[in-house]
Amino acid sequence: MSSREETGIRMLARAAAEFARGELAANRQESDRFPFGPFFSTVLQKAFDLDFFHISLPDSAGGVGMGVDALCVVLEEVCRQDASLGAIVLTHCLAQEILLSAGRTDLIKARADKADEATRFLLACPLFNNPAEIRHVAEVLEEGGRSFLSGTLEYLVLGGLADVAVVPGAKQGQASYSYYLVDLDQSSVAVGEPVLSLGLHCCPAVDTEFQKAEAVPVGGAGQGAALFNQAAARLHPAAAAISLGIMKGAFDEARAYADQREQGGRKIRGWSEMQMMLADMAINIKIADMVVAETIRAVEGQEKGWEQKALAAAIHVQQAAVQVTTDGVQALGGVGYMQDFGQEKRFRDAKHIQACFGLTPMKKLKYLELVSKH
Repeated sequence: MSSREETGIRMLARAAAEFARGELAANRQESDRFPFGPFFSTVLQKAFDLDFFHISLPDSAGGVGMGVDALCVVLEEVCRQDASLGAIVLTHCLAQEILLSAGRTDLIKARADKADEATRFLLACPLFNNPAEIRHVAEVLEEGGRSFLSGTLEYLVLGGLADVAVVPGAKQGQASYSYYLVDLDQSSVAVGEPVLSLGLHCCPAVDTEFQKAEAVPVGGAGQGAALFNQAAARLHPAAAAISLGIMKGAFDEARAYADQREQGGRKIRGWSEMQMMLADMAINIKIADMVVAETIRAVEGQEKGWEQKALAAAIHVQQAAVQVTTDGVQALGGVGYMQDFGQEKRFRDAKHIQACFGLTPMKKLKYLELVSKH
């Protein structure tokens, strides 16, 4: 990376950190009430205005073209305060990557050129499922050279926000699946209410019913799994960066609390048990930091076996985040389970983000398969 690129990344990190502290931190608890409370629409628009949704998108598609490295920097800083926005960005990026992998830059650029607000640019996509493992796909019918979708697609992330989605579909009885771009504003599409999830409440998902809704095929017939695997492989570092941001937020909160809380006539930071817990958290974070940095380098450089490295990194960092957020709750004692400090939210978010691109046990088996091939 050139010195100019490094300077750009540092400036981007500062901008993302300032945005997260100013727009996310103060209202974290209130935002987490969604879908029973208001959605942070203003925050979403400001993130769009800062090009957070365009960062990794190539110039030719109407993006900034800064790559996975810059995307990871933004996600880490944002998720240090609230991972819901990070998951929204990652969902949109997954849909973009599928379209890019299919050679449909034209579809993305068409939206980028006319989008003046976040919801006009956002793409919905099933972020928390691998259709080859758990078959949540729409049924495809082809008539007169046109494609139509029917059936119910569960847990379509951003389906209640975006007006367009990239979704998997297959003909009845067909083993393989394909991807389709579908307009959610059609009268033949019924979008359900946001599903209350474990974490990431402001990254809403909905069950969506298609009743012969017209859709545009993306990529070749039956190439859905290949497109998904290619897109997910490039974005595993981004998913890991979300977990890393959550870890750092948990450590910041635990350390600040230990510096302020007194018991037995002294700050609890002075207790050996607290020092050991904070040390364990810091060590796990440092290792995760190095893993993410090395993985980004491998992915950007397309090093031999980069897909394997990216998957292993995501699994490892996401598991570490669960441990660190557990320690973060424990460091605060009883109040760690309350909403006031955000630790219980980080614990839920860390568990939820593990399901990016499919369930963790299935991803571990996928990694074993990659190892066996090499």
